[in-house]
Amino acid sequence: MQTAALDLARQTQGAPELFSYGAIELQVTNLDRATTFWTDNLGLVVRDQHDGVALGTQQQTLVVLRAGAQIPAQGGHTGLYHVAIGVPDQGEFSRLLTRLLYRRVRISLVDHLMSKAIYLQDPDGIGIEIAFETPERFGRFGTSTNKFELFDAYGNPHSAREPLHAGHELSLRKGDIDRPIADDATIAHLHFTVADLQAAIEFYAGLGFAPNLHLPQMGLADLGAGGSYTHRIALNTWQGTDIPPAPTNSARLTGYTLRAVEPRLVAQAATLSGADILPDGIQMIDPSGTSFTIVTAP
Repeated sequence: MQTAALDLARQTQGAPELFSYGAIELQVTNLDRATTFWTDNLGLVVRDQHDGVALGTQQQTLVVLRAGAQIPAQGGHTGLYHVAIGVPDQGEFSRLLTRLLYRRVRISLVDHLMSKAIYLQDPDGIGIEIAFETPERFGRFGTSTNKFELFDAYGNPHSAREPLHAGHELSLRKGDIDRPIADDATIAHLHFTVADLQAAIEFYAGLGFAPNLHLPQMGLADLGAGGSYTHRIALNTWQGTDIPPAPTNSARLTGYTLRAVEPRLVAQAATLSGADILPDGIQMIDPSGTSFTIVTAP
């Protein structure tokens, strides 16, 4: 099976991806507790505390925490399913795994073939993934129309949901577990719960993302941005269809920024329904009910 995202990746090989992520904004029930969670367990550093708490690497802000939630994250609604923090290499992935285990954080380890993942939740139940992208291990998607098939670079079948061997991953650690997260860590992707899979795909395709998987039988889809890793936006309907947005008083994602590599993508977004033109970009509401801004990358 060939996808638009794979086609785009081949056409733009070596070029910057069309979009990257700026900071995301999370509303939490307890600002001090959330700050401690992100800094102690994941190694993010406090960069600013004038408008909420800005956390990230030594070089850039990844997450802005703000008070205001009265209740934890709620199921049965659209909104963020998880945010993925991307790490640059295997050594950093294994180092963070060691750090999380040392601090007795509840995690799960999954081999997606395209990436290795550590899943966890913050104290409010907001989903977090630590992702090490490994697109070089991917070979192809299967051709079956009845089931999801994935094959590695050697032609071996893979479920994309296999467990990682913790002992092996831990053996690849590099660096002191207490140092801050790597400077080139990023927001790698966002995974949303939506009410209508097809409408959400069409929305992000309208912005310039390239559709990749569309698996309505699994309630799952994703889109790429031009790179060999074709999973920059993920979508699911696992909570059902026609569900409402997350309550405004709940812990949730309240905003995020997309940085477009070309000004034409910002101009394209300005023509879409619901676009609000700002001095430095475009503001919109995504299919999950979350506000976001598109700006031209610096």
